[in-house]
Amino acid sequence: MSALLRGAGYALMALALAGGWAFLYWRSSAVDLAAVEAARGALGALRRVDSGWNRQLVDARLGAGAPPAARYGVAYAALEVRALRLGDARVGSLLPGLKRAFADKAARLARYAGSRAEGDFEAAWLASTGPRLDLLERAVDRTFDDALTEAELYRMALLFYSGFLLAVLTFLAWSLEQRRRVIDAFNRQLRGANETLEARVAERTQELSGALKKLKESEAMLIQSEKMSSLGQMVAGIAHEVNTPLAYVKASLESVAKSVPEVAALAAETDRLLAALSGEGADEAALAAQFAKVRGLVESLRERAALEEIGRMVKDGVFGIGQISEVIGNLKNFSRLDRSKVADYDLREGLESALRIAQHQLKDRTVRKDFGAVPRVACSPSQINQVLLNLISNAAQATRDGEGVITLRTAPRGDAHVAVEVVDNGHGIPAEVLPKVFDPFFTTKEVGKGTGLGLSICYKIVENHGGKLEVQSRPGVGTRFTLVLPVRPPAAQAA
Repeated sequence: MSALLRGAGYALMALALAGGWAFLYWRSSAVDLAAVEAARGALGALRRVDSGWNRQLVDARLGAGAPPAARYGVAYAALEVRALRLGDARVGSLLPGLKRAFADKAARLARYAGSRAEGDFEAAWLASTGPRLDLLERAVDRTFDDALTEAELYRMALLFYSGFLLAVLTFLAWSLEQRRRVIDAFNRQLRGANETLEARVAERTQELSGALKKLKESEAMLIQSEKMSSLGQMVAGIAHEVNTPLAYVKASLESVAKSVPEVAALAAETDRLLAALSGEGADEAALAAQFAKVRGLVESLRERAALEEIGRMVKDGVFGIGQISEVIGNLKNFSRLDRSKVADYDLREGLESALRIAQHQLKDRTVRKDFGAVPRVACSPSQINQVLLNLISNAAQATRDGEGVITLRTAPRGDAHVAVEVVDNGHGIPAEVLPKVFDPFFTTKEVGKGTGLGLSICYKIVENHGGKLEVQSRPGVGTRFTLVLPVRPPAAQAA
């Protein structure tokens, strides 16, 4: 950019110098000799008119001829045109007086022609046309002399200016020669450097090869370390997602295990009672005692609704195992989730189910339900349950024991969508972190306590259902996750 500006400056300087020389040359040859000669010729023609008037006037007095005819307009018009071409104000100021003098003399000639009086002759003879012509002629000569003097001054200036330009050109030539010498010196240095360039290139190439080898080794180690870190995060993510339903399955099985001895005892005592009844000669008192014992066990189980509890625990355990299976499948097929099991589903039931599974995480926290009437949506219930469970678990982890409040809302959003909100009053998410919460492996938790896969998987599930997962948060106030699902997914997702 600086070189371009410098070049433009040099070009403007050269143009200015050339323009100055052209101006001086034009002014030095600006004397219009043709205009001066034309003005002198027109002045001579008008003088001849005046002389002719005088000669005819004398002839008329001597009786040798008629009085002169007063015609001068053509000659004066030609003089006026040529005098004005000179461009001198002095000449232009004399023209009106000369015109008046000729008009006055023409009038006097006309009076003499009519009267032949001596007084009219003298008035016509003494008219001021001659002095006026002499004055104008001297003015034209002065104009010509001034133009010659000015042209001579410009010629002198042109001479000095040409000398200045010659000095400038000489200086430029000297500067170019100095630069040429400097460039030659640089070229000699470059030639000297080129003579040893190959050896230095070979040495540098060897150094670079060693550095590249070390870089590749470091890169391989870094990639391996990253692989191990990603694997560890994936394992931690699987444990995080599986832990909740696994704990619930364990609790259900433990409850079932506590009830199994009582049921087994009932079966054993019932078997003894049946054996006594089928035998011959059974003791009535023994039968009554055995019957009472079996009835006591049955009533005990009935009072505690043990069989119903066992059935419910088994059902919940099977459900938890199904959740674990779905989690493993979703983590295994992160980019291509299974959506073959699509059914009309009530999201309020999904929230209730998720609350049951996450019950151990919701201890010492208040859960508020604001379930509005919403239509059933076509979705994969197991996958949507996974999303709801993840959102509720994150809300529980973001709140404090004894102070946490989690609000669950369902509401229609327009005619074609349903919204589920999970709101907490936890620590919130900073504004600079908020855009990254759905990125894979991004987490704000401590090392080993989270891999950042939970929300990423949820986002993928919701996206594959044709919906969207939104988040708003304010640090110190809380976070709101909004799950929006279409009542009927687009044809592409439904397929």
